Amino acid sequence: MKTIKVRLEEAIGMVICHDITEIIPGEKKGRAFSKGHIIQPEDLDRLRSLGKNHIHVLSMDPDDVHEDDAARLLGKVLAGDNIEITEPYESRVNLIAKAEGLLQINLKALYDINSIDDVTAATLSSYSIVKEREIIAGTKVTPLTVKQQVLDAVEDIGEREGKVLSILPFKAIKAGIIITGTEVYKGIIKDAFEPVLRQKVEKLGGSVIHVSFAPDDEAYIKREIQSAYDKGCEIIMVSGGMSVDADDVTPKAIRSIADVVKYGSPVLPGAMFMLAYINDTAIIGIPACGMYAKITVLDIIYPRLAAGIKVTKADIIALANGGLCRKCDVCTFPVCSFGKG
Repeated sequence: MKTIKVRLEEAIGMVICHDITEIIPGEKKGRAFSKGHIIQPEDLDRLRSLGKNHIHVLSMDPDDVHEDDAARLLGKVLAGDNIEITEPYESRVNLIAKAEGLLQINLKALYDINSIDDVTAATLSSYSIVKEREIIAGTKVTPLTVKQQVLDAVEDIGEREGKVLSILPFKAIKAGIIITGTEVYKGIIKDAFEPVLRQKVEKLGGSVIHVSFAPDDEAYIKREIQSAYDKGCEIIMVSGGMSVDADDVTPKAIRSIADVVKYGSPVLPGAMFMLAYINDTAIIGIPACGMYAKITVLDIIYPRLAAGIKVTKADIIALANGGLCRKCDVCTFPVCSFGKG
């Protein structure tokens, strides 16, 4: 990056290469103009008042791009569905969620973009639940100018990899809840699962359209799953009976009617979790921890399903990194490491 000294009258449209300080005795000392500022005609009088008759500016080649323009392009490449881009501030643009939903990130594209020298893009974790108007990413270039070829490389990644960041709004999911366990079915003990599961569904804009109870009987549980499916449930949660105990037959019942994605997850609490599908309807086997633990694997997986993502075996295996809950005295989930691999 080269700099030159020019007369103030010749500097309009040029880029200041260092901060210019303003001192008002007894009142303040601060920055009047930031490095990277493009000099405008209305700036000349103030610059003269600061004692500037000449000024050091960048000497830009035809293929040099100012950091503000570079940041705008970076934002455009990063922003996918339901994301808007701010104007540059201190040569950084922010990406803002236009709707509440789930942040989905193409991690390979993000890595490739950050592998380009002079480019930086920082985001929230992929699959974070975000609010409308929340900042989900910030991006800029580090020098005052970059060569056009740097931005061309960023655009190539966007064209090759597709959307880098997107917000997936939550769907109005129709959910079913099936509570298993002979002791609950017979009324020996009171069920505690339904209110917990209902709250998780309704929190993300869904509704529970089917609730039933089943004893520890494989055929009975299978019939209840089929009944919930026939009613149009898009997600069916089957709670209890998920361990390897001989009396726990819920996994067998799910296997008998649905295609299992994975039984067992590298998440604690939630190791005995099961995910399966009947066509596009997700069947979730929820272990007992889902009743008494505040946050479990269900809180990681359910938002993805509610946003319309079809979860794979690889997705569940990847939860191992960040899959251990710290069980803090005061739970701050989702603002914590749990589920943030």
